[in-house]
Amino acid sequence: MKYGIYYFSGTGNTERVVKLLAEELKKYGSAELYKINDGREIYPVCDKAIFAYPVHGFNVPANVLRFAENFPSYAEKGFYIVKTSGEPLRLNDASSEKLVKILRKKGYVYKGEYHYVMPYNMIFRHTDEMASKMWATAKERIPACAEAIAEGKNVVKKIPFRAKLASAVCKIERKGLRFNGRFYKVDKDKCVNCLQCVRNCPVRNISFDGKDFRFGKECIGCTCCAFNCPTDAIKSGILNFMKVNGKYDFDRDPSEAEVGRYCRNSYIRYFGEKG
Repeated sequence: MKYGIYYFSGTGNTERVVKLLAEELKKYGSAELYKINDGREIYPVCDKAIFAYPVHGFNVPANVLRFAENFPSYAEKGFYIVKTSGEPLRLNDASSEKLVKILRKKGYVYKGEYHYVMPYNMIFRHTDEMASKMWATAKERIPACAEAIAEGKNVVKKIPFRAKLASAVCKIERKGLRFNGRFYKVDKDKCVNCLQCVRNCPVRNISFDGKDFRFGKECIGCTCCAFNCPTDAIKSGILNFMKVNGKYDFDRDPSEAEVGRYCRNSYIRYFGEKG
């Protein structure tokens, strides 16, 4: 059995999850990781497919949908979804519907999804202790996920109406992010011309002519550029007030994490703790 994990990861959270999942799946066969960038990549179809992505506004990122549209048709082959988000709200439950619809039309059989909470790369910055707690929780649960995928278990769940409504309303975010992306700017007083933003943009939306940086019309809001900028030189347009910059330290003591007031009950339920 060969497992193919087709994933997109803007700032590394989803990649962290699927790398561990791949290691666990190797207990049951071979596992390959195939990274999605602009969604025009062509990869082989494996015996069992897992599609992974970070939730963007209760939906699938546009480049992942493009990848699915280009994915080869294959009748009766099962697939799973793995997704990450910064909060464990049930409003995220409908995020995969469009992706599932595309793949079903191509003949694939949807077997369900797994949702892991990882720290925000936009909205606000979680503490490193909280990030470590999220990662520790994912590490505890991924082995069972791999076993269920290997056994072909059906883990499809009923999606609440409020989640479908949130997903439908927030689809406008895709156009909004492309619009906002054109207002990204680089603070030349901070910039050291490392060009990491240009090289690492998954949709190749950033260019540099030797003097000025230019941001095009294809931004998907993954925040790879602003989050990973070593000098915090990138301003994220009109959403700059929600910008998060700098990698999290996942080696902190997760027992020291404190669940704050924001989505408190949802986090407590996710972690399996008592309120």
